[in-house]
This record gives sequence, structure tokens and C-alpha cells, in this order.
Amino acid sequence: MKFTVSTRGWAIVGAAALLLTAANSAPTVAADVARSRLATVNCAGSINVNIHPLNGAVDGRSGGNFRCATPDESFAAELTMSGSVTSSGDLFFTTRTTDTLRRTDTGQTFQFTIDRRFDRDTTAASGNATEGGSGSQAQDSGAGTFGTGTGLVTFLITNNYVLDVNV
Repeated sequence: MKFTVSTRGWAIVGAAALLLTAANSAPTVAADVARSRLATVNCAGSINVNIHPLNGAVDGRSGGNFRCATPDESFAAELTMSGSVTSSGDLFFTTRTTDTLRRTDTGQTFQFTIDRRFDRDTTAASGNATEGGSGSQAQDSGAGTFGTGTGLVTFLITNNYVLDVNV
């Protein structure tokens, strides 16, 4: 009895083995690519935050000297924040804001949510203040001063303000 050997059958088996190998390694490759895109943007400068105790609103923005950097480049940026007070006491406010970090050279934006705590050293109309915050994508801290007005407490965080954002 004579058996004929077909090379077509071996080609199909080889192609199937390659597809199975690629299918099994694809999730790992995709996960590695996604991880490699993550970078930390480190920013420094100052922020001006307005807290409206009467309605619980929070808004703020960075000062004109706000700069950010990645391991590859440095750039000017603007930070804006909008949110609400989550709790307060005589000498503190905790807030949750949605922040937007915008590169001024390209217009590229990163948005993230951050919980912050603003502490003041006195119940007087003005004094010293500290700020610290964190979220799943960002953390920040700094020190400065505060001042009060009618229905408003403004924090000027100008000393050693740093913001780290994972993008």
C-alpha cells in the first residue's frame, strides 16, 4: 500500500501553531505596550484656589510660572481646577476637584480627579496655609498663605508647590 504525503497539510498545521502562539502572547504584548505609555509628568509653580464655603464650590488655576517635565522634555503648562468642598472645619477644607493640565505649546490636555486638604493656621482673616492632595492619577503638595473675603477663602500656594500626574 502506498501513502502520499501532502506538504499542504503540514503548512496548515504550521499556520495553526503560529496563530495559537500569537493568540497566547498577544495579551502580554498589549499589556506591556499599555504600561510603556504611562509616564509621570512632574510640575512645579504656584496655584490660586478659591473656596466658596456658602455654596461649597471650589475653583482655581496655576500661576504664570507653572512648568512641567517628563523624562524627555520640559514645557510650560496651565492647571485649572473645578469641584466642591467635601468637608470642612474651623481650620481646614477638604475638596474634590476635576483638574485639567494643559500644555501651552501643543494644547494637549490631561484630566484627573484629586482630593485635596487645605489647612490654615488661624481663624483670622489671613495667615499661613498648607495644601496636600492625592488621587488615583495625581498627587500634590505645597504651602503658602490664605485670605478671606465675603463668602470666600482664597489659598495662594506658592512655596514648594509640586504636582505629579501619571498619564
